[in-house]
Amino acid sequence: MNLILYAIPVFMLLLMVELAVDLRRKTGYYRLNDAIASLSTGMLSQTLGFATRFMGFLAYATLWTLLPHGELNMTPWLWLAAFVFYDFCYYWSHRCQHTINVLWGIHVVHHQSEEYNLTTALRQPFNGFLIGSVFYLPMLFAGFPPEVVVTVGSLNLIYQYWVHTRFIKTLGWAEQVFVTPMNHRVHHAINDPYIDRNFGGVFILWDRLFGTYQAELAQEPCVYGVRKPLHSWNPFYANMHVHWQLLQDCWHAERWRDKLRLWIMPTGWRPPDVEARYPLPRCLPDTQEKYDPRPPLPLAMAVLVLHIMLMGFTVWFLLNVTLPDFGLALMHFVPLGGGLWLNSRVLEQKPGAVRHATLFWLSCAVLPWAVDGWLLPVQASSIVLLLPALVLPLVSGRRLLNQTV
Repeated sequence: MNLILYAIPVFMLLLMVELAVDLRRKTGYYRLNDAIASLSTGMLSQTLGFATRFMGFLAYATLWTLLPHGELNMTPWLWLAAFVFYDFCYYWSHRCQHTINVLWGIHVVHHQSEEYNLTTALRQPFNGFLIGSVFYLPMLFAGFPPEVVVTVGSLNLIYQYWVHTRFIKTLGWAEQVFVTPMNHRVHHAINDPYIDRNFGGVFILWDRLFGTYQAELAQEPCVYGVRKPLHSWNPFYANMHVHWQLLQDCWHAERWRDKLRLWIMPTGWRPPDVEARYPLPRCLPDTQEKYDPRPPLPLAMAVLVLHIMLMGFTVWFLLNVTLPDFGLALMHFVPLGGGLWLNSRVLEQKPGAVRHATLFWLSCAVLPWAVDGWLLPVQASSIVLLLPALVLPLVSGRRLLNQTV
């Protein structure tokens, strides 16, 4: 059972509490553009599940029918064992995602934010299903059924949400056993002592056992992000940019051996000839300049309101849109996916962003009338989808509109 959907209200409540504390204390842990970007990747991760949601489960379930395995009669103690065993497998999966180029291209999304707050926890890739079930095969051979693995996997991910905060400093003895905010902050930092440390999901014991543990150091404040900065709020580009770079490096590499091994080499490795001819900018902790383009306040507030509307649509989508009618699911995804992409362009102040967003929402207003079997009231849907097309040009102002078109 996938419990993440039912945890969303709790996630949002805790996020609002943390945001209120941030505003009251003026700590500056939140930026509107960064928070919207993080939430957008999470929304894509969940909603694109109409096409990919069950692939990881189906892979495990298929292997369950094909490979020899035991079959456990689940008791409360075995459920606890499954929860611990899953985290052990997660540790190795997570560690490999940080140390193999092609896997890092999937996981990098979670590390791109240059802030560290509860929205960072929701930065998840939409192509994570590609990692598949290989890292959890030990659970299969031990006899844990597919539905058990999905359930404890959901619990594992839910646990990881609360550790993405800077407001909880240290938790005493718990630091020795569990993943806590302190030792997960280390995992997200790009400082030299912190790189590739603290991979556990729930238990930090695996890191202590296998030599990847690092405590947060008072003399080394964490700097967050990735060393090859994204410099974009686009949630689609966030999911694809590392693999796109790998494809380019593969094309440019002169030796076939380098073209092939590039994908499985340690994270960040590039063929020497490609590195020499096509160097990439890198960010070090002491030279980091946060990506922070800011549109005028009225336009930023309009994007925020539109993003909140899309969050509500996301919840509705997850509750009502299912895979059997793929075409209908895709049509309902269009306003969501396109809206998130165009919001990012407006936040980045891309040329033509307001005009393109206006034309997009005008087109979306026609969608409910054009799609047979539209799942919401057609007239009300059309009016709601038309509103952004009216509001965005209005709040952008004539001067900004001239600049962006």
